Amino acid sequence: MTGAAGVVGGYLLVLARRRGWDVAGLARPADEDFVRGLGADFLDWPLGGWFAVADAAAMQEDALALVQNGGRLVGVMPGRAPAAERGITVDVVDSHADDRLARLLELAAVGDLPIRVEGTFPLDWVADAQKAAAKPGGRGRWVITP
Repeated sequence: MTGAAGVVGGYLLVLARRRGWDVAGLARPADEDFVRGLGADFLDWPLGGWFAVADAAAMQEDALALVQNGGRLVGVMPGRAPAAERGITVDVVDSHADDRLARLLELAAVGDLPIRVEGTFPLDWVADAQKAAAKPGGRGRWVITP
């Protein structure tokens, strides 16, 4: 998985481990303890030959290169998936509210899905919060407080 230490990547690692999957996460060396703490093997350099890759870092074609022939790539950028090649199945996930979201909220509420908070902003600073959230490389979500 690419972006294993990011918000989406961290969630994916936890959910994959809950399914009993063996996972490896690609992240910066400074994030090794976090990735391993979620039960994944750690990679700080992209190695190819994987049957399946979840591309939480939106590496696109670079992530596709990590997938073995006939494998699967799942990305997170709707409308911008790389073209399939070498018999690789390419899918993209998109979020929307449904009953699965409620289950994820339950997991978070009991501490089984770690919620990472980057910081907080008062409601009057919502524009600043949006700018902070738009910066790449975030490790958590920004919370708006009343």
